[in-house]
Amino acid sequence: MAVNFHWRVRRIWCVIAFVFLSVLVESSWADDEKLNIVTEEWAPYNYSENGSLKGFSVDIARAIAKDLKADIEIQIFPSMRAKLMLEGNPRTMMITMLRTAEREEKYKWVGPLVDSSIYFYKKKGDPLVISTLEDAKKVHSICTRQAGLVFDRLVAAGFSNLNPSAAKGSSIYKMLINGRCDLAISDSPLGVIHVLKQMNYSLEAVVRTPVKFVELPAYIACSKDIPDAEITRWQKALDKIKVSDAYKAMIRDISDK
Repeated sequence: MAVNFHWRVRRIWCVIAFVFLSVLVESSWADDEKLNIVTEEWAPYNYSENGSLKGFSVDIARAIAKDLKADIEIQIFPSMRAKLMLEGNPRTMMITMLRTAEREEKYKWVGPLVDSSIYFYKKKGDPLVISTLEDAKKVHSICTRQAGLVFDRLVAAGFSNLNPSAAKGSSIYKMLINGRCDLAISDSPLGVIHVLKQMNYSLEAVVRTPVKFVELPAYIACSKDIPDAEITRWQKALDKIKVSDAYKAMIRDISDK
């Protein structure tokens, strides 16, 4: 009887200890310091509309934070400023960033959120034939963003006909439609559709060429001071979201826009 009594007492204390540790771990997750999330105008992944921050990646980040009870603040800035904040400020994440070999060691990563491809576009009705990168290099002018991955890679690939005067996608495709450049490159096909709709242009106003310039997965980039354990929690939460019906609905939603 005494042995059974002591065994039961030990079991009770083990259960109490387990519950206490579980609560302690969950509390430590919730007590992580505030995370600052920066982003840029890159529809349909992250963009501002009527004073509100919206987009596929924004919704994903908020869903992860809700699941982890994480304290986050998401703010939108010009692309270069957002990147400088990611690199210079502690406990900072940036959505959405294409993961490249050049960037691999600069940040920690959560993802992929979604795959993203970026093509050259021409104006509807333009007889210009663009089948290769060499064809694109021969045109008079290509509208692109002032900075960023696409611009840097175009320069590295030997493009000398760039017009990087635009700060956002809407300006780039507006310049193309108005005949101020021969080609435009900036956003994924989903992003181009979103931009055209925002500007009240026909979706047929521009034509996608067969030349794909970038094909990379999109991630959340994280400053390297964020602990690995915290990154792992974010990754596991994302993995859980990606097998949910809600994620499939989000993919359908951006595909329809």
